[in-house]
Amino acid sequence: LMFEKIQNDYIQAMKNKEILKKSALNYLIAQIKNKKIELQRDPNDEEIISLIKKEVKSLSEAISFLEKANKPEELQEEKEKKLILEHYLPATLNEEQTKSLIEAAIRNLNITDLKTQRGLLMKELMAAHKTELDPALLNSLINTML
Repeated sequence: LMFEKIQNDYIQAMKNKEILKKSALNYLIAQIKNKKIELQRDPNDEEIISLIKKEVKSLSEAISFLEKANKPEELQEEKEKKLILEHYLPATLNEEQTKSLIEAAIRNLNITDLKTQRGLLMKELMAAHKTELDPALLNSLINTML
């Protein structure tokens, strides 16, 4: 289970005195525990991946802000935290793999008009491949096919 792995890595980071990793994982564990309270059950791996993606996204925003603010030390710290968290995410499909997924889905769903049936396509792909797809890439590939 993903949560166990994160907790074990946290304990290891404490033992190894890896301050940044400990801090990043501690925050993530708190998020997972909040989710558990909200759901009234243990979050599954997909829900945990969603939390990690959300955190990675806010770290990305912080990084771009720190780049503009010219704060090299804090910038480095945020970049390292982001790398630590990205390590837990499943690999996202590259452009070519995403494109073949889209083409297969278009065939399977018998989509004839991408403009009007785009929502259906997106919904199906995200439902089936949520953890492996990069939504921004998916969107831009569909735009080029329109």
